[in-house]
Amino acid sequence: MDKQKSLTRAPELSNEPVVGVDDEDADDDQVFTQDPALDSVVRSHAGYPDRLSNSSGNFSPVSPATPDDPEKQLQRRKMVLCKVLENERVYITELDSLLLPMRPLKAAVYTSQPVLTNQEIQTIFFKVPELNELHKDFFGKLQARLEGGDTLQSVGDIFQQLVSQFGVYRAFVSNYPTAVETAEKCAQSKEQFKMIAQEMRLKPSKESKETPVTTTLEALLLKPVNHITRVTLLIGELLRNTPSDHTDYPALEKALNDSNSFLSATKQTIDHKTGFRESTTDEDQSLVKDGFVVEVSEGSRKLRHILLSTGLLFCTKMKRLPGRQAVSKCDWYLPLEDITLQSPSEIQLMAPSALQAVAQKDIEEAKARLMATKIEIHLEKKHNKGIERLRRKLSDIETWLLLNSPSLPLGLQSRNGKSFIFLFSSDYELHDWRETIEQQKKKGLQPFSWSHHGVQSLFHLCYEQRTARQQPLHSNAEESDGSTLRGRLTIKIHSVSGFKEPLNVYCCLEADCHGYFEKKVQTSVLIHCKNPQWEEEIDVELDGAQFLRILLWEQHNYRNTTENGQGYGTDRLIAKAQIWLDPKSLQSKEWKGSLIGMKGHQLSCSMKYQHQSLSELDQLTGAPQGTFGIPISIVTYREHSKIPQIVRRCVEEVERRGMKELGIYRVSGVATELQALKAAFDTNSKDTAVLLKDSDIHVVAGTLKLYLRSLPEPLLTAELVPLFFRNAGLEDSEAKDSQMTSLLHQLPQPNFNTLLYLLHHLKRVAQHEALNKMTLHNLATVFGPSLLRSENKGVSMDISHEVVVQVQVIFHFLSKDGLPLLEQREALDSESTET
Repeated sequence: MDKQKSLTRAPELSNEPVVGVDDEDADDDQVFTQDPALDSVVRSHAGYPDRLSNSSGNFSPVSPATPDDPEKQLQRRKMVLCKVLENERVYITELDSLLLPMRPLKAAVYTSQPVLTNQEIQTIFFKVPELNELHKDFFGKLQARLEGGDTLQSVGDIFQQLVSQFGVYRAFVSNYPTAVETAEKCAQSKEQFKMIAQEMRLKPSKESKETPVTTTLEALLLKPVNHITRVTLLIGELLRNTPSDHTDYPALEKALNDSNSFLSATKQTIDHKTGFRESTTDEDQSLVKDGFVVEVSEGSRKLRHILLSTGLLFCTKMKRLPGRQAVSKCDWYLPLEDITLQSPSEIQLMAPSALQAVAQKDIEEAKARLMATKIEIHLEKKHNKGIERLRRKLSDIETWLLLNSPSLPLGLQSRNGKSFIFLFSSDYELHDWRETIEQQKKKGLQPFSWSHHGVQSLFHLCYEQRTARQQPLHSNAEESDGSTLRGRLTIKIHSVSGFKEPLNVYCCLEADCHGYFEKKVQTSVLIHCKNPQWEEEIDVELDGAQFLRILLWEQHNYRNTTENGQGYGTDRLIAKAQIWLDPKSLQSKEWKGSLIGMKGHQLSCSMKYQHQSLSELDQLTGAPQGTFGIPISIVTYREHSKIPQIVRRCVEEVERRGMKELGIYRVSGVATELQALKAAFDTNSKDTAVLLKDSDIHVVAGTLKLYLRSLPEPLLTAELVPLFFRNAGLEDSEAKDSQMTSLLHQLPQPNFNTLLYLLHHLKRVAQHEALNKMTLHNLATVFGPSLLRSENKGVSMDISHEVVVQVQVIFHFLSKDGLPLLEQREALDSESTET
């Protein structure tokens, strides 16, 4: 085989129309439901086969699901129906967008300068209006049936009616190659139509505030063809989650059979451009598995979305275009027949840098910042100030963790010798990918002989069927504190049965955070056991979890236990299982027993759950402790104060005995005494009051400055600092004062209160400048760099000039005749200073 075909770079393959991947692209991400958390449950692998189609190309329900609770099955049925509605809403939007240029093109036919002829318009938009009406009718009827929220409501007849009118699709599909060819020819010969075809706009919903997304005419013409497949998949999914005694079951079964028959008949005749594969081999192509992974390439880590079909492995990357949302581009693809799975030793030999893990200390520090930011968002919701800033901060931290946490490698080698390395944070996910690739390779793959159009069509089809539709980030999911599993799940693992011989065994537990899995804990190793019994209680900290994964390992060498407990490379995975964490069933604090089947083994365990609210900082696991380096909103919330106690108490002590001290705030205190006072505030020690009174006044002043410098972001916030800098240089004094005051009021409430309190204090210090030699300008020089750290975001100036501007901003407020909300000073001073 030609090496060029063994590894194919395909930057020209894209998932047009544009598909968003970040929280800012929420409309395009939520292709299934309006509720990301609900959608994640619906799309999960639990209870659903990874393979979406059988060898005949028909989409089969396999067999009716047999859940342990009929109520859960009906709940999943409701979720699937919600998914159907959302898919139809998106599809109708796409059809509306496709029809948008048709009317003005028709109107221009009989003018002196027509863009297209009437025949060309009829060919390009053939049957699109009929499809639009068909699905609007289906959407309206289904929505009306589901308004009551009754999971027993019959809807099968509506699906039957839809499938019975698929004849419209047969006509559209038959004309599709001609429509695309006509559109291409017109775009080549008519510049005006070329602009229209390349700059189609997806109309946002009336409720949406998002700007229209740009796509192409060819991409929109492909939508109806792919939608037949999606509808068939959804009917099969709905049937799997409909009880066999439900009145809908016969109607849905018939609808699925009719839809499969239509697909089989249609696939025999349509061109490769339609999005279905040409039937030249024994097996039709479909998506088998997909997900987000980290690829190590040229010494750096990149987030990738990989899609495995029955014949090809696609690797996509996210690309941002100027003025447009992010798009997903196919970076490369490999035929499965050319893929060889590498062993850990081969990966170590070929790419040792890929196995260099990020320092665990850095990971833990990032997780601490992550928790602190989540708490900040929760606390700031009632003020509705700075929420978007905090969400961006949260997204940045999570993206860093997403790239740097994974350390378990999956190595692939192509026939031409090129290696590809992906990193996972989950042993379960790593072995799942290895097993799936191995299973597909064992099925006897045909030699790779695909045309460019065939590969492009398969990529579009797989992308339409993908299950991972957005990065597993907390910032992509809306949640309410009561409906999210956040707290401590205590699991007691009793025993595992099913062993035929004694082994050295242990269990590992993994949990997800909004879809991102990582190892949490593991049991002790039981030596030479045929019927292992642990009776161990293990605590698993949950944060937005939906699933729990259990992995059963055999340890090959008991003496060589790795420090991180990872078994990959030395230990053998015996079995694995994934269970859904049902929020309702976990509400009880009592132990709940479970028997979990694991590939010929059965694990017996019990579990109970203790919820922890983001508001309960004293009980919340992982909540930041101390005072220094903690977001000011968390400190004030925990202290039930408007201003951090450390600021108030240091200010009061300075005003009690330091107002006339020479060089107050400029002279440094003794470092050891300063650290002792810092430690007292961090531990909320009862000795803090005594230390404050006994410490040198310069140590007290230095402690206040150290606290302000230690804040995770400057008191005037990273978002507003560039705006303060920009307005500090305004020559018009009235405009400058107006803009600076406006920015002051945009600060989060705790920041605003603290800054105001501090400014009033510094003005009083300056009243004694004859003795302490601290003028307003001197005080601005001391505090400016601490209060307005630029962090190099949105600020491009040298350090010396930056300090000058920092001083100008603080001096502006200190020199004002009347600070805003000056009357609040007395109210703030009257608050209790007891800790």
